[in-house]
Amino acid sequence: MKPYNENIELKEFLVKYKENWNEFFKKWEKDPKATFEEDVIWSKRLGKVWKTNEGKEKSTELEYDVFPQPYLGNYQNHSVITLNLNPSRSKKGVKKFNLKNGEKGNENDVFEEKHLQEFLKKPKKDYYEYAKGFPTYDIDFWQNQKNWIDRIFKKLGKVAPSENKIKPFAIEICPWGSKSFQKLKIKKDDPLIEYMDQHVFDVIEKVIEYSKLKIVLSVGKAYYNIFDNKKTDFKRLDEISYQENKPEGIDWPQTIDEDSGKDRDVKRTFSIWKKGKILYINTFASGSNTPPAEHFNEIQNELIRKHLIK
Repeated sequence: MKPYNENIELKEFLVKYKENWNEFFKKWEKDPKATFEEDVIWSKRLGKVWKTNEGKEKSTELEYDVFPQPYLGNYQNHSVITLNLNPSRSKKGVKKFNLKNGEKGNENDVFEEKHLQEFLKKPKKDYYEYAKGFPTYDIDFWQNQKNWIDRIFKKLGKVAPSENKIKPFAIEICPWGSKSFQKLKIKKDDPLIEYMDQHVFDVIEKVIEYSKLKIVLSVGKAYYNIFDNKKTDFKRLDEISYQENKPEGIDWPQTIDEDSGKDRDVKRTFSIWKKGKILYINTFASGSNTPPAEHFNEIQNELIRKHLIK
């Protein structure tokens, strides 16, 4: 029997991971619809389109003809892993960005992403080469994430990743784009659980080897619900919120209640989870999927430090 060598196993895994996605994009370029229909998980979770009382069209449909993004960033050189639901790429009237010059586009623009056009023109589809530079990093969503990640590193006494031009590795639960993402209702014996283990959590377990910070970041109640599902095999280690377990000696940030006009605690929750050997932190606020503001720095990082640094 050959001795166990973790580095060889990791190297082989990454080669296979890269090859699998390259093969996927060869198929997608030839026939996006057929490629989507072959996806036994997401082709069954189509989403829907409807109109609000104001007449605005809403959609959680997955769009097979929009360039998928299973991940962004360099999985062999990144600051930290971020967990995401799906890429917010759509042809259904959401705001787009002209990434050639960094300017925001009009509501019905189609992506004119230089790196994407170069990728699609190449006969050899190497998604890793496209993704490792994080080509959509200039949009507001990722810039907000960048600032948040920098603050986490600084508060832990580390150099901010942006100072060394190191970006995160962002992995998507669903690679298919949509205007808005559907709610993930995980049923008993749902094949989505095995899918996430294979295509998301097992990948995280491997590539966190290359993370500068050994904890996975997630923002939004949707991830909390995934972690809190007994079938997904996560264990909650800690939780603090505006309602309970507030840290002693630290004032919880406040805002003005719109109804009463009085001060109230900001409705935000932080929790730490573990799956196998990997730590995950989740934070969410009422009606928001944005990272916590600077006034949560101390609260957030004390929680990270408590579990990450033993």
